Amino acid sequence: MKLAVASSTTSLWAFRFVLWYLCILLVQPQNRFPVLWPFRIALVSMLVAMVLHLISSSQEGRPLIRFGPASVTALILMFFAFVSNQFGAFQYGTGWNANIDIIVKNSICLILIEAMATTVERVWAVFATMLVATLWWIKGGLRLSSAGATYAGDRLMGPAVSLIENPNGFAFMMALMIPIYLYFYQNSHIKWLRWGFLGCALSAIYITLQTGSRTGFLCLVAAGVFLLPKYGAKYKTTLIGIGIAVFLISGTIGAMNMERYKTIGSSIANFFSGDIEDKNPAEMTQDEQSAWERKMKNKHSWRLILEYPVFGVGVNKDDSKIPERLHFATGQVHNDWLYIGVQLGFIGMGLYASFMACVFVFSARIQRETKKTWPALSDLGWTIKLMGVVFVVGGFFSPIGWNPLFMATAGAASALWLNYQNQSWNRATERV
Repeated sequence: MKLAVASSTTSLWAFRFVLWYLCILLVQPQNRFPVLWPFRIALVSMLVAMVLHLISSSQEGRPLIRFGPASVTALILMFFAFVSNQFGAFQYGTGWNANIDIIVKNSICLILIEAMATTVERVWAVFATMLVATLWWIKGGLRLSSAGATYAGDRLMGPAVSLIENPNGFAFMMALMIPIYLYFYQNSHIKWLRWGFLGCALSAIYITLQTGSRTGFLCLVAAGVFLLPKYGAKYKTTLIGIGIAVFLISGTIGAMNMERYKTIGSSIANFFSGDIEDKNPAEMTQDEQSAWERKMKNKHSWRLILEYPVFGVGVNKDDSKIPERLHFATGQVHNDWLYIGVQLGFIGMGLYASFMACVFVFSARIQRETKKTWPALSDLGWTIKLMGVVFVVGGFFSPIGWNPLFMATAGAASALWLNYQNQSWNRATERV
């Protein structure tokens, strides 16, 4: 009995260190307190989690890896990432680099989440960690907005750490967190917490609009389309309140940002139009040039993928090796699918699609099958599905491939479905 309790405690602490690792990735406290840099707190958290997980697995006789759909995909991803890193046609050396580091660490985080999130409550804890960690983003966005700290013109920059490298990244991540804030609003029974979570959702909308990011705006529109049926049927008063709040918020958005949003239609038209390619870039407006550059990057990146369809050109490509005829494929293409395709070819694109399927398929099943028996769990399934919508829209215009939020969400969705099938919430020996 004592051994079982000790083993359970070890498993619990292993899971806590995974959550702490995720929190560090999102908050980046070492950037605010440089004294933490030498301690490599993120790496230490991951290593401690792995060691404790190894100990608890051996004590309990459980496999190290759960081999759910997301974990299997992550293992395949790491294998082909190493192959591409060694044999990519335009790979910048074969040593360890930032891109392979991102893929490996986030894949391991996913595998640990799926292996250790063996109850519904633990899956819930993953999203609760995302919520707590991103409160700092809310604080930073509101404070910088009030101080007038902008990137260019009226565009809010935000805290330049982690996944937030520019206004587009900030808008993407804020739009992604809105479903989580709303989930906790729906399922909290403490009044002041409910209002606090709703306030976070409204603040995220405000921050997204203040960035002037057209990607963020489209993410909000896409999320709103899926939000309306659910809230229109179940939370009419809240929906009306959100609508009024958004209307009032729109009046506080900078004029230059509003002008950017008005160009979305023309930018889409220019993107798909063939006439713009015949114009001299020097004669284009800023909006036309942006659409033209994105279009050319997409075209050249796609051609590069077709020339190297199996393993791509390398996870860490050397732009100097890109042929001049495809020179727009240098730098970063503004599309997750093409970005990953350049890295890892059709294999990488297929793996990315597999992760996306984990997010959508399992969340939709959970939402549908628990709608009457467990409404709170159904709401969590709906939340994950709505996050998937934001991932699709945001990733199409502002790539953050293999990012920890996407990988953690895919792992949590896969774990949630496995837990539901096993009805693991009835296992009284497990603790969050």
